[in-house]
Amino acid sequence: MVRQIVHRFPLVFLCILLLGASGIFVYQVSPLRDPSFQPNGTMNAGTLVPWLQNLSEDNWVFGAAILAAILATMLTVLLTQWCQPLDINTVERRQRRSRRWLKRFNALWIGIWIVFFSVLWLAFVAYLLNQWMID
Repeated sequence: MVRQIVHRFPLVFLCILLLGASGIFVYQVSPLRDPSFQPNGTMNAGTLVPWLQNLSEDNWVFGAAILAAILATMLTVLLTQWCQPLDINTVERRQRRSRRWLKRFNALWIGIWIVFFSVLWLAFVAYLLNQWMID
């Protein structure tokens, strides 16, 4: 039991690290950090950092979609691992289990991935809107 938690922890840690790093990055380049920024309508979003000013809103939304896809994939893999039985001891049984897992990877897991992706993408776009990176 403890061994499996240790093996799964790096993936959870990677999810949290990726989410935190991207959130901090968007916050750091947000125009809201400039005291003279006045959010007053369209064409006012974007970053004030010079090397990021050429990024369009489509690029920010595409980045949010990529981040959501990566995190949704990681969360789906974690969920599938947690749903597998814990009493497998031999290498042969593990190989059989992985073959069975591939056969059982069906529409349920794809549906769960789509739900994770949708929720995460909407949350990332809402965060970008809140930070005035897109409008």
